[in-house]
Amino acid sequence: MIEIALQSHRRREMIDVTPEINAALAAAEAESAACHIFVPHTTAAAVINENADPDVVRDLLTAWEKLIPPVHFAHTEGNSDAHFLSTLLGPSLLVPVEAGRLRLGTWQGIFFVELDGPRSRRLWITPLPAQRES
Repeated sequence: MIEIALQSHRRREMIDVTPEINAALAAAEAESAACHIFVPHTTAAAVINENADPDVVRDLLTAWEKLIPPVHFAHTEGNSDAHFLSTLLGPSLLVPVEAGRLRLGTWQGIFFVELDGPRSRRLWITPLPAQRES
């Protein structure tokens, strides 16, 4: 398993981690068919979306903000909205790997989604080997 350390700077933000994951796969000389990407936090998530136009990221963050209007949650830490959104977005992804690099669509990138920052965070990458024929 490969661990990537991250630092978020705002309460909610999307951090493009595609270059870091590709670099980690290359450094590990991962000849894998896929990799599992996992966020070990209950107020963060991992998503695949467009990384070419920054307006997409802004629009997603705005939509998520409006998805959960100000309501009273029983959890007293004040971050129940972050827990809710991390459940909807999900903590993990399974992504194909080819020639030691993520195999993504033309406009796709992998984002770490901070929902309760700023914080120090981690992302775990597990290269999965190709099945060998018997």
